[in-house]
Amino acid sequence: MTAADLATAWSKVERAVAEHARFPPGALDSSVWSTVAGGKIAHSQSDEGVRGVGVIPARREAVWLAVTDDHPVDVVSGLAQVAWNGDWAFDKLLYQRLDLPWPFQDRHWVIRSETNLALAGSGVWERAWTNAPEELGTARTLTDPAAFDGALGVPVNRGSWMLLALSTTDTLAIYQARVQLGGQLPAGAADQYAAVSLPDFYSATLNDARSMSRRYISNCIEPDGEGHTIGCLGD
Repeated sequence: MTAADLATAWSKVERAVAEHARFPPGALDSSVWSTVAGGKIAHSQSDEGVRGVGVIPARREAVWLAVTDDHPVDVVSGLAQVAWNGDWAFDKLLYQRLDLPWPFQDRHWVIRSETNLALAGSGVWERAWTNAPEELGTARTLTDPAAFDGALGVPVNRGSWMLLALSTTDTLAIYQARVQLGGQLPAGAADQYAAVSLPDFYSATLNDARSMSRRYISNCIEPDGEGHTIGCLGD
């Protein structure tokens, strides 16, 4: 797709995104679309966190399953996670623990991951998450207590994936995140890491999306009529 095609596709949903998105990405100018049309991830970093805009060459339903997958095939090194109070593309709680190299203390958090049904009718699918520190106590019973007790909770973790189908084979994906690791690490350390890692995030999501046809039953990647897309384990 050309930069003009991308800009036109976005212009059709821009107002709905501004009005109903949990985390509107702000203005996307011509430089963004030129970068994306060139096959790259357009990224920016501000006080609001990190934003990436790119095209994932996969069907949107498969990308949706990838960004909501409880058991992704391509995970961040050192990241452990467990979901409860929901699974797959349903609203859920997700405990994640990041193993940091010595001498830094491991970090962990619970996020509330939800589908934005208010935006779905516009043709844009948004999966948003916010920090839920009040749920950390419950998470201890679901994971390794020793590793849990050795980790430090993060003060800020929020963001979203926003998906717009460009065709049956291409999906415009906007990733946003704001994370503060706390402790002795600089406030912007996580954002800086996310900014340089955006190509890897998008590549991992593509790998997971492409694995869906092998890992899940085909009739389980269709919307269920209420804005959800359900993932089912295959044989």
